[in-house]
Amino acid sequence: MKIQARVLATKDNLIKAEVAQAKFKTGDRISIVKGSQRTINQNAFYWQYLTYVIENGAAEHGHFDPYGLHLSLKQHFLAEKMLTKGEWKELEEATTVDLSKSEFSSYMEKVDHFVNENLGINTSQFFEEYATIFKPDWK
Repeated sequence: MKIQARVLATKDNLIKAEVAQAKFKTGDRISIVKGSQRTINQNAFYWQYLTYVIENGAAEHGHFDPYGLHLSLKQHFLAEKMLTKGEWKELEEATTVDLSKSEFSSYMEKVDHFVNENLGINTSQFFEEYATIFKPDWK
């Protein structure tokens, strides 16, 4: 859930904010992100990357389309999880939407490392081709 808020005051690491159209209870956990969100180019790069991974061997590991791979990756890297009765349970749905530019770059580096190491897909050709066609704006 993405909510807009306006900071009214700050003091000693406390923030007083006005929030529109949201119901919170004392003790609710929220995340506050300040900074620019990922760019359109980063988003386009990400989906091209996922398509490349699918086309170059991800099916051997049970990933057959970019969207399904996206769901698995964001759950693996971004979801807050809790161990319950020997099973990891997702506490809140993971999302890449609210990542800042730098957070998205960090996420992409983790994803690329995972794809290379765990799926055995060498993505260096993708990065070479991408750099010749587009301005690399994902970092």
